[in-house]
Amino acid sequence: MAGIQSITIVNSNTCESLPAAYGSVKTICNRHSCGSKNLAVYRRTIDHDRQFDLQAKLDYHLVYVISAATKGVVHFNNKAHEAEAGAGVLLAPGESVRFDASESALDVLHMVTPKPPAAVDAGLPGGPGYFFNRKSLRALSDASGGRVRRFCAESSVKLRDGSRLTSTNAIQAGEMHYNEGGASPYHMHRGTEANPDGADHCYMTFKGRGVVEVENEFQEIEPGTLVYFPPGVPHRLRSHGGPLDYFEIQAWRSFKTTILSEEPLGLKWFYERESPDQELVEWNQS
Repeated sequence: MAGIQSITIVNSNTCESLPAAYGSVKTICNRHSCGSKNLAVYRRTIDHDRQFDLQAKLDYHLVYVISAATKGVVHFNNKAHEAEAGAGVLLAPGESVRFDASESALDVLHMVTPKPPAAVDAGLPGGPGYFFNRKSLRALSDASGGRVRRFCAESSVKLRDGSRLTSTNAIQAGEMHYNEGGASPYHMHRGTEANPDGADHCYMTFKGRGVVEVENEFQEIEPGTLVYFPPGVPHRLRSHGGPLDYFEIQAWRSFKTTILSEEPLGLKWFYERESPDQELVEWNQS
């Protein structure tokens, strides 16, 4: 029977930190530490006046800026972008990026997943990668009004011009914000014919405290905590004592979600209105 012992909880504030040419790195999830088959997650600190160069080679990489006291620079695709909180890059295989920290350090979350089989991508071209920030990403609100998310990698999300945000199902990832009292329904993820083992699923909290539930067992989690869920483990996350911000990742993006709680709103999401007279449009996950 599943319980809290079925998941892996890692405090990235206290886990081992190793020196690197650009600063330091913490491995917070991989095959050895979490049992994750298709996802590795690192927390990297790029010291001021240092650079982090990344070559994607054969895998997909997503780098997300957790915090930046002063804005650095992201060099990608022959353009320079501000490395501010919430910004980042999705790299397709063969692409590269450089993060420059200037007057202060950059704290980044770095995710790696291998190229999925053709059945998972289901005809998607796989690339190219792209730069993103909170201005370019569309916000989604759930039907209860308690949660807001911004996907930075998701193949079914459409940009404002109608184009697809992500051209691969290698990874689904994005910011989540829970208002005070916000919670997910009790749910679980299973595999598909294309991805029988199911998606590797984890999230990392940044601000606020949360409570994770597995089969009526509860664990409070503090900012900087990564929680990894093996496929098939039912769970729920809720804010605790105020708003909660975290980053959620699933790789590969081929899974089935089953809602186990009797909440009529389930996982129903809508694109947020950008003006009062704009039509409310539901996000279609198919």
